[in-house]
Amino acid sequence: MKPSTGSATYWTLTTLGVLGGAVGVLGVLSPRRQLRLSGFADPAERAAADHTPAVLGSSSVAAIGEGAAYLVGAANAWPGFPGYVLGRRLLMAGGLAGLAATGRAPRSFFGAALWEALGAAAIGVASWRDRRTATRPA
Repeated sequence: MKPSTGSATYWTLTTLGVLGGAVGVLGVLSPRRQLRLSGFADPAERAAADHTPAVLGSSSVAAIGEGAAYLVGAANAWPGFPGYVLGRRLLMAGGLAGLAATGRAPRSFFGAALWEALGAAAIGVASWRDRRTATRPA
């Protein structure tokens, strides 16, 4: 059975795609705010050779691209896409939490890890509901 673009799973992917793209746009339009949200010091307080703002800028552009990929994947109801996204989000959650736990990133990365884990959970629950609904007799 091919998944429907009207399923809970694909609506969840669409919502996460829009939110991810919006956060990316926020980072492009307001890099200082993005730096604060990410737990980094304001560029005025950083060393001249520090490239953190550029790295966060590229992350913001990547978030826009990722959000667009979610929207395209959801609109086309690509089989396997929800599983791929769920796995990728769990990997990101673990990686971000690990960076924060080892002191290699600000503690605010725990919030980003939580965001990724909640997104994975939302996709998992929506997929479970869709499978359960599909197996119910009409």
